Amino acid sequence: MNDRSGRRPGRGPDAGSLAVRQMSPGELGATCQVLGLAFADNPSTLANVHGDRDKARRTTERAVRVVKLRSRYSHVLVAEQEGRLAGVLNAVQWPHCQLRAWEKFKTAPTMIAVMGSALPRAFAMMNARAKHDPREAHWHIGPVGVHPGHQGRGIGKALLGSFLDMADEQGCPAFLETDVDKNVALYQKFSFMVIAQQDIIGINTRFMWRAPKRHQAPPAARYERRQRS
Repeated sequence: MNDRSGRRPGRGPDAGSLAVRQMSPGELGATCQVLGLAFADNPSTLANVHGDRDKARRTTERAVRVVKLRSRYSHVLVAEQEGRLAGVLNAVQWPHCQLRAWEKFKTAPTMIAVMGSALPRAFAMMNARAKHDPREAHWHIGPVGVHPGHQGRGIGKALLGSFLDMADEQGCPAFLETDVDKNVALYQKFSFMVIAQQDIIGINTRFMWRAPKRHQAPPAARYERRQRS
């Protein structure tokens, strides 16, 4: 449970020194920096920028500021360890988790400046992923990132666990996509299941769904039942 400060105790090896809480407005810049560093080696991010790791960091940092963390619909958790910002989890509730046409148009000039020649590949990836988004109530999680200097300490697990506690309290399913093999196993430990996968710009992307503790069948299973009835 939250204490009066809004903090949740962390989970993992260093839980005693870890606090998970909502991002404060003054932490936007530092939060974007953490995500930029965390995604500098991400397969899809690198594919967008032809393997340029420094450009992957810069474009991620600027893109999440424009498209993700500044959105009024975003729910952003941060993990603070020993007084330092160590990890970030962003989530948005359906139907606000995908950019609408007017939102894409509004952000296009900034995104052109941010992404440059990588923008067509980035939009192709976004559009392909959006087709897998379940058309029903859920939390869409992402991005989730841990500062490279704090990885391997259970921070990602603490962020995810704290967020899913809230989703379970609401009785709300969760959905995410990942292109990192080891992350599939991590999410499966939190009861996510792979409901679809697609090769997007040469990267195998898995789409995963988690029912709340109050059990619901995954969307694919419900679709199949409707087809049989």
